[in-house]
Amino acid sequence: MTKLFFILFTTLLPILAFESDEPVGKLNGAFRQTKNKYGSMTDWKPRDSVTVIKVFRDGYWFGAFYDDKRRGRYDEKNTGPSPFNGACGGTYELKNGKYVETVGFYSWDSTAVGNVFTFDYKVSPQQYEQYGMMNSEQYKNYPINEISERIRAKEPLKNSALEGVWFMKEGQWGNDRLGEGKYKNIQVVKIFSYPMVVYAYYNAVTKQFNGAGGATYQYDGTTLTETNEFWSWQADGKRRGMVEKFKISPKNGQYTQQGWDGKLREVFVKVK
Repeated sequence: MTKLFFILFTTLLPILAFESDEPVGKLNGAFRQTKNKYGSMTDWKPRDSVTVIKVFRDGYWFGAFYDDKRRGRYDEKNTGPSPFNGACGGTYELKNGKYVETVGFYSWDSTAVGNVFTFDYKVSPQQYEQYGMMNSEQYKNYPINEISERIRAKEPLKNSALEGVWFMKEGQWGNDRLGEGKYKNIQVVKIFSYPMVVYAYYNAVTKQFNGAGGATYQYDGTTLTETNEFWSWQADGKRRGMVEKFKISPKNGQYTQQGWDGKLREVFVKVK
């Protein structure tokens, strides 16, 4: 089942994502939300108590909420801000002047998975704007209005070979393997849209979200350097700001990533 879904997801969905009236690459980039108007809100509210990002690349999108300082959103020990609130993602196309989004994973509400939402949008070198409504079992006819600023890199990208969307073909972390045990039926997508790299693990069968992470990054052709922004699997948030280096070996539309003192080995296939 895992291999079958992988084949379907990495062949059919990219085709759907590219059936656009406009090039999907028009949105490529990473954005941080500056203000929003959700639900019954009548006025715009500055996004100053939680970090919200949205990353686009070649027909795929990813969103995450983290570093949450909102009241009642503290960590498990109630000692500080929650390092991770949730993530979502999927594919998109641009049709009839609209941004059309298909949900592939959604940590807050699994009933949203598979749904298609259509938004008005504006994009510029400075920001991304999105106006519309989502509709799921948990969020009925829920208005979503967001304005985000583009995340700027501190330095030029040294090597662009990793830019794009990748799905994990093989993964091993110590004694754990992709497709086995707690990783059975887990799909992994990783999106490089400089200066951000984001990734998500989710169950393709149950539609349940497993986890996600994100970082700013630099790649020189041999070494991938990630500076962590969020990592859902560690509740105390101490990975924030951690710098990790991985050995990267690209070959024929795939790349192998190795690190964690030999405990991590992952193979990714690029979406064409």
